[in-house]
Amino acid sequence: MAANTTSTQGGAWQTPVDDRVKILENALKSDKQLNEKLPGLESLLDDYLHQDGDFSEHDFHRRLLRVFRDSQVDYTYGNLLKGLTPDERNRISSFVDGTPIADCCLGFDMGPSLGVREHLQCLHDAHAVRVSASGAQKVKGLSMDGLEKDDNIFFRFVHGLAKLFHLDHPDKDSVVVYKDAKFQNWGLVVNYLPTYTCVPSSVKGVQRIVKFAKDHDMGVRVSGFRHSWAPIFGRNGQILISLIGLAEAEILPNTTALPLPEDAPNELESIEVASGAPRVKGNALVRVGVSTTNERLRRWCVKNKKYTLPLNVIMVEMTIGGTNGPICHGAGRAHQTLSDLVRKVEYVDCHGHLRVVDKPEHLKAAAGCFGLMGVITHITFEMSPMSYALMAPKKIPAVRAVPPPEDIEIPPALRVEGLTPAQKAQDLADFERQAASDYYCEWFWFPYSDYCWVNCWNATDDPAGAVDYPNEGMILFQFISQFTMNVLQNAAVLNELITAAELDEATVTLLSRAAMFAMPDKPVKTYLTDALHFQRGIQNIRVLDLEVEMPLPAKPDRPDAPDFGLARRAWWDAILACYRHTDRCPQRMPLEMRVMGGSEVVMAPQRGNALGTCAIEVLTLESARDIWDPYAQEVLDLWMGYRDPRSGDRLKTRPHWAKQWAQFQVEGRPWREWMKESSYKEEIVEFKDTLAAIGKEHGWTLADLKKRFSNDFFDWFYFSDGEVKTLPVNGNGVANGMSH
Repeated sequence: MAANTTSTQGGAWQTPVDDRVKILENALKSDKQLNEKLPGLESLLDDYLHQDGDFSEHDFHRRLLRVFRDSQVDYTYGNLLKGLTPDERNRISSFVDGTPIADCCLGFDMGPSLGVREHLQCLHDAHAVRVSASGAQKVKGLSMDGLEKDDNIFFRFVHGLAKLFHLDHPDKDSVVVYKDAKFQNWGLVVNYLPTYTCVPSSVKGVQRIVKFAKDHDMGVRVSGFRHSWAPIFGRNGQILISLIGLAEAEILPNTTALPLPEDAPNELESIEVASGAPRVKGNALVRVGVSTTNERLRRWCVKNKKYTLPLNVIMVEMTIGGTNGPICHGAGRAHQTLSDLVRKVEYVDCHGHLRVVDKPEHLKAAAGCFGLMGVITHITFEMSPMSYALMAPKKIPAVRAVPPPEDIEIPPALRVEGLTPAQKAQDLADFERQAASDYYCEWFWFPYSDYCWVNCWNATDDPAGAVDYPNEGMILFQFISQFTMNVLQNAAVLNELITAAELDEATVTLLSRAAMFAMPDKPVKTYLTDALHFQRGIQNIRVLDLEVEMPLPAKPDRPDAPDFGLARRAWWDAILACYRHTDRCPQRMPLEMRVMGGSEVVMAPQRGNALGTCAIEVLTLESARDIWDPYAQEVLDLWMGYRDPRSGDRLKTRPHWAKQWAQFQVEGRPWREWMKESSYKEEIVEFKDTLAAIGKEHGWTLADLKKRFSNDFFDWFYFSDGEVKTLPVNGNGVANGMSH
């Protein structure tokens, strides 16, 4: 592999973080007018540069927010504050005024519940009706008199559902139905218009919706928190089933992560230990409703102290159905994907019948089927006995956290003088040991930071000394730090600071410093499920995200051992790309890397990775949307070009299904074509054959699936065997009317 060098000079390439902070401070000192526009920022930066032991992460964020609270020309702080509930506003204001974080946590009372908020919010221009055995009741938007016209399509839909309810079911099996509620995903790159959006609370409710869809020749797709950026949602004119209320899915900030009381679970939010034999002695089968949030499941695991998922995504603001559907993953080379833990799938088929899949050979497709098989209602996972994480997060110089390949030109800003060959060898040994054998391992690098945040840890069965983590104060501070990030990315006055300091990366420097201050660096022992969800409230910062799953090749002299050389190169190639673009700073959120195992799930991007997978991603803020795609494509070109050092073959690197890939190319061709014709060619056949085998037992065909549960992308990817179809793409680089 040839060296990947850069000729970038000056700026962040040459200048460490503290020196860049000094440049910003000097710019403020020399520009009195700008200093007045950003009151207190100069003294904050000076205190940061000369900090003592009392300068905490709370101090940094508190004083940074005061700058924008007190600014007479920038109203970002106040405008964002208006979007919060009164209780949220009071807590943030109290923190900024100087109240200790522990006192800011007292008496959590976030005002109306999400259900009440949903009734109060003017969501879109939609009308909404709650349908139950008692009939139809207005929720919002239109008078019930308007429903009494026989030619009203909404009338026919609502009353068609109501007739199904009247058959034999109680009022608790209700469905809230919206007409013409515009769909927009969390990342704001997918938009389409379902004819009806339904929020069911029971299996019977789901069955009624699907039966109605069949009777009226309509398609059905499902969404949760809408976190996918990819074209795996629905299309215009379909019925959308939302696993959560629209307020919870759409309104930011979201409070799922805060330590607030939860409403009693409905049938689709149930969690219970199930009967049956797990594959590993000591494990348990746990049946979970697809509308269950990761936060509700986390609380259940901690409360019962018996079982836990051994892996999961970090976010708690995701439904179990939405996490499992696109085959999401955790970290640690001993762990596969979440879908590999599935032992039973309960779903409503295209005829509205409730079905069960539990044969291992069928689960390889059904456990990660993107909603194509039907509307999944419950998933039974094989969970492990509760264990406890020995977390030991560290902030380590970038060149020591992930040692660069020898032929990489290290930016002067990141160099550490005086490192001996012995120290470099030890750094490499530490990295490879963590990547190969730690229970959990991940690395974060915030743009232009001198340090990485390294979160590698192991687990123990001993509960002694375990604490809830993060505690209430830490959770609230994470919520506040995310508010800070949103202020920084939207504050227009910072553009003047960039000009005055002649430092293009000025805003990103502040963003990265704020983010690094908020990352924990103290050892703690906690419940394993708490450690998996160590960061709360991520929902509240919208980002764009490109992630690939890269197979780990074998060492030249050890075919049974993974070679981490290409993982290190991928890491440093991304860092150097970031430094090449300091003029516009398209990457404004971290570079992240995890090492994990392979997968047995047919459509998993990790499938076939016998020695493990490097899951690596670059992220940015919503504010960089217009300059993101060319940058992400440049990074992708590097990552997709790697070859196995032993065989010379191109690595079978694939995208994370839920992240961004629809708008990108590989060797000048749309990546989706590459996926269909190369990296998933055999798997597509196996996936369809397995679904067909399930359908033969359950009374449906692949044609039925295409008609009832597909979308534009899946029509082409799975059900079109002809020429490659060019999909319509909107201005955000995503095929129109498609999503997850």
